[in-house]
Amino acid sequence: MGPPPSDVRTRYRLLVVDDDPETHRLVHTWFQGQPYDVVGAANGREGLQKARSERPDLVLMDVKMPGLDGISAARSLKSDPATRHIPVVLLTACRDVAEKVEAFAVGADDYVTKPFDLEEVDARIRGILHRREALAVLENRVVELTSRSVHLAEMLGLDEKTGLANFREFQRRLREEWRRAERYGGLSLVMLDLDDFKKVNDTLGHPAGDRCLQEFAALVRRGARDTDLAARYGGEEFAVVLPQAGAEDARRVAERIRAAVHEFLFLAEATPLRMTVSAGIATYPSYPHIDSPEALLLAADRALYRAKALGKDTTFADDGLGTPETAQR
Repeated sequence: MGPPPSDVRTRYRLLVVDDDPETHRLVHTWFQGQPYDVVGAANGREGLQKARSERPDLVLMDVKMPGLDGISAARSLKSDPATRHIPVVLLTACRDVAEKVEAFAVGADDYVTKPFDLEEVDARIRGILHRREALAVLENRVVELTSRSVHLAEMLGLDEKTGLANFREFQRRLREEWRRAERYGGLSLVMLDLDDFKKVNDTLGHPAGDRCLQEFAALVRRGARDTDLAARYGGEEFAVVLPQAGAEDARRVAERIRAAVHEFLFLAEATPLRMTVSAGIATYPSYPHIDSPEALLLAADRALYRAKALGKDTTFADDGLGTPETAQR
């Protein structure tokens, strides 16, 4: 006999289902002193009950039994989500090929002909359990790697300083929403820039500036709709992608953020500071010159520049003509 399976498990539970007491005696005797607990059942129905209650690591089951035979019992085990993962080894005195084919068709993992050699049965059981444990380790590894990949993808899409979407994710989502808007219409973009932010870094230092950006990010996230993407575009410039939103929807979001910043006390626990923000708005398909996501971004950026020129603490919507069609302070 070889050593017990080399894996993290220390003991295994075997369920022997057979109406022949001698089979139970032989199996119990053979595995005595080994890392196996042997449980018995005298017929197919009792075997099903014990498989569901005991959750064995493997079922060793006779095919020919009164009442529910081994083939039918194996079919039931393999069709039940609670037990279908349990390996089943069928035992039979019949050497009929058709019966073997049927056994494997219902999901049996192996088939042993009586009279069987217990050393062979032992080897088959060990092989099945080893493969099962190896598969479980592999499946766990796949789940772990998948989880890490999802986490990595999420991290790659986040700006680590503010927790909002980063520039890469902003670009991806803008292109994605543009394709959707081409089919269904309605996409707006709001560009936001903290006014005179450089003074904060110059006078209070970069840690204070970083804290201001984090607080501003929270205000942007709170002002955006649930369906919008709030992102850090770069530096003190932020963006909100608004799917299926017209110019008025975008203006309301931009104005909500502008007003919130105007009223908010930044660095309240350290050096209380008032700040303002300017916002530029562009909408597709409102204006004929916006025919690509790049054009939408350019229009929003141009509108932001106009908001700054109008005196800051302002929202400005691009009308395609360079005139202040919508400006609010």
